[in-house]
Formats: sequence, C-alpha cells, structure tokens
Amino acid sequence: MYDLLIKNGTIINGTGSPSFYADVAVKDGKIARIGKGLGEAKTVIDAKGLTVTPGFIDSHSHSENAILTYPGMIEKVEQGITTSVAGQCGSSPAPISRDANPEKAEQLGEYGKSTDIYRTFATFIDTIKDVPNGANTALLVGHGALRKAAMGMDNRAPTEAELEKMKALLEEGMEHGALGLSFGLFYTPGAYSTTEEAIELAKVVGRYHGIVAAHIRDESDRVIQAVDEFLSIVRASGTRGVISHHKSSGRTNWGKIHTTLRMIDQANAEGLDVYCDVYPYVASNTSLTSSFVPPALREKGAANVLRDPQLRAEIKEWNLKRRSGDLSYVQVSSCRAFPQYEGLRIPEIAEKMGVDQYEAVFTLIADSDDNANACYFTMCEEDVETVMAHPRSMICTDSGVARHLVVYHPRLRGSFPRVLGRYVRERKVTTLPEMIRKITSMPAAVYGFSTKGLLWEGMDADICIFDADTICDRAEYTDCGQRAVGLNYVIVNGEIVVKDAVYQGTLPGKVLLRSR
Repeated sequence: MYDLLIKNGTIINGTGSPSFYADVAVKDGKIARIGKGLGEAKTVIDAKGLTVTPGFIDSHSHSENAILTYPGMIEKVEQGITTSVAGQCGSSPAPISRDANPEKAEQLGEYGKSTDIYRTFATFIDTIKDVPNGANTALLVGHGALRKAAMGMDNRAPTEAELEKMKALLEEGMEHGALGLSFGLFYTPGAYSTTEEAIELAKVVGRYHGIVAAHIRDESDRVIQAVDEFLSIVRASGTRGVISHHKSSGRTNWGKIHTTLRMIDQANAEGLDVYCDVYPYVASNTSLTSSFVPPALREKGAANVLRDPQLRAEIKEWNLKRRSGDLSYVQVSSCRAFPQYEGLRIPEIAEKMGVDQYEAVFTLIADSDDNANACYFTMCEEDVETVMAHPRSMICTDSGVARHLVVYHPRLRGSFPRVLGRYVRERKVTTLPEMIRKITSMPAAVYGFSTKGLLWEGMDADICIFDADTICDRAEYTDCGQRAVGLNYVIVNGEIVVKDAVYQGTLPGKVLLRSR
C-alpha cells in the first residue's frame, strides 16, 4: 500500500514537455509510480481538473535566518515552494563577524547563542542539518560574511593573510555542504572588494565544482558594466554563475536588459555556464541605507554619520546629483522607529514630519539605527517579462519569511502564484510547461539537486497541485498577508504541508547539502 495516491491529475513533469493524464503514487517520501490503476493508498487526493507538478524551487531566497526560529517556512510553502536556495547577496549568517560581541549575542531557543552557532559555516551546518522545517533549504556562503569574519567592515583591500583566511573559511563551507558562494557587490562590505578579490574566492568554489551567485555591483546606470564584471569572475574561475534578481533599474535604464541578456548568451556560446533569476514585480526591496547613503560612509554606520549635520548635508548633495528630489517611487516597508509609516510613500511621510523628502529618509535611517527598508518602484513591466522569458532565467522571491513583520514586499508571499497566473495564464509570457520547467527542474539542475525538480519515479515527492485556471497571488504592497488562490496542495518529501493554500503545521523539510 502506498502512503499517498494522487489520482486523475494533469501531470506536468518539469521537463518542459506537454502535459498528460496519470496518477502519482508516493511511498517513503519518494515518487513510487506514475501511471493508472496503481492500487490503494493510506491517503488519496482526487486531482481531477487540477495540475500536478514538481514542487517549486525558489532560486534566490533569504530563508537561512528562519531555519531555527521560524521553521514552518509558512510564506514559502503557502505559495508552493518546497525548496529554497538561501544565503544570497553575500549575507549568510555564518561565518560570524570578527567584531561580534558575545555579550550581545542572541539566544536562539534551545540551540544556543548566535555567536556559537554562527561562528563558522561548519558550526552552523552542524546545528541546522537535522532541524525539521516546513520546506527544504540549501545554502550558499556569503562573501560579505567572509569579509566581516576576516577584516570586519574595513573599506580596503584585504591583506594576503586576510584573503587566505577568507579562502580557508570558504573552503570549510564547501567541505560542509555549501552549494557555493554568493556575492553582494552592491552592499557593504562586498562593495569594498575588487574584481580580483572576487575571482580569487570564486576559484575556491571552482575547485569544488560549485556555483557563484551575485547581486551585481550596479543594477541601474552601470548595469552593463556590472554584468561584464560578473562574467569576468565566472570566466576566470571556471564556475557556474547566476546573476541574482536580474533587472535594469531606473527609467533611463529601461531596455538595457536586452543588452545584458545578449551578454549572457554570448558568454554561454563561448563555453561559460551562466543563468539569472527574476522576481515577478516592478518594485525591488532593500534598505534605505543601501540606496541613500554612499558606500564609503557606511563603514562607520549609516545611523552614526547621518547624525552629523555636515555629513548629512554632504549625503543629501550626493543624492541630489544622482536623482531628483521626488521620492514618490519609494514606499517604506519596515521601520523600527516609525512603524506608523510602514506602507506609506516618502512624500507622505515627509509631510507628516514637516521636513523635505531627503530629511525624512535620513530621519527614518538614523532614528531606526539603520533598520529601515523600502520598496522601490523603479522597473518596467516589459523588462520583467523579457528576463522571465529568457531560456536561462529562473524565478525567485528574493525573500525569507515574514517573521514579526506586518508590512513587506508581496513577493515574499505571492511570487510563484503570480508567475503562473499573471505572466503565464494572462500575459502568456511563456507556456505553462516551460514555466514549470523554469521553477522546478531547471533550478534543480543549476544548483545540483539530483533528486528534486522532476515528477519521475524515484525522485523525491515534492509536489504541487493547483488549478491552472485560477491560481494567482493576492498579496499587495499594503496588504501583504493575503494567501494565494487556486493552490490546492503542497507536498514536501511525501507529506502534505499545505491544503487549500493554508499551512498544516507539518515539518518534513530538510537542509540540503551539496554532494561531496
């Protein structure tokens, strides 16, 4: 007898091939058989009129900080995600910064102090490897974390000894199952690094046949140069590469995505192995500091420099040279000091504060001790669709889980149902079988998940069951918690974790380690 039998469904197996009608039998967390007349099971799901696919894989996630404290991964599984690739943008929790203060370390439940758990990637993996979660998670080592561990937040090139320490910490991470290395070249301290430093670290990953992913150095005026830099890192190191949440930000840069995608095509034609991912929204989300404080001044702490009247004036002048005084495209998503302003645009906040728009931004950053984030409506629909349709693009959320947040970017809840509803069914950016390939077998192959991403006998039973005629997102920028519709079941490692888009409380997910 099987553990689970899914009957009468329309199967899209993840290869990109057309759908077919069949039943799927699950036993011991694996897909046991696919066909008709398969026999009896303890649990039977009638999928008549529904589509049955492999579970969705979030190719760019920030779920690593939820593994111990919010293990249900609720916002992931409630949109069909069964596996996430985490530790992106250079920001893995391990190895810990050399400047971490043990006296201020957070106690993470029964697992211990954050300074102990995150000391190295090895201590992190040893803690989390057997912790049950709602979904599977795989991890990259963050370049920013390596830099902090070796040299803190210093704005300079590493010494030879510091570079060797970063290499050793990265090698340890690879030995303990990391998929590879993530860069956050837009963020500090990654922004302080040179291309040569990035290449030297990527070479370590190359020796393990791992992967490098990058939030490139610039996604706006210098996006073409930034893509060229990343391709040079991939070329010199011999690694597989992924350009994270690929976009061209700012009206004057719209359309540059056609050039960058041609660059990716040319790199692959010469023998490189390069991909990208994209989230299905025209707004990004990041800290106010990253957008409004020059990288060179972040070393001392953005909140600190903004409390200096002279530096504050210099930062305002720096911003006015780069953009207009109209910040209506910025909507605050979280702010520690001013939660009442979450969900509001900067002009409205400035009016309430009785100051100009830049002074409002600076106050949000300074008074929140650099804990303020916002959505930035700077992309165009055509660019999003162009990236999404590219044969080497995958889909991502660029998000973790909501935790205590009330306002956040809706991609955290709605990315995958939005892709299937808005972009496949309504806008016909690509076919349903092709999009299923982009969110299942393609990321599984790119990141090396050999038992996931396909509805084949013997594969892990990570499965989504949904109504292709109705599935869509409902989360909005100011009403973020709305669940998707049309998502009937999500199954992780053979266990039902979601029914009718509602998490059921089960924890069958695992931490996935790179095969060594």
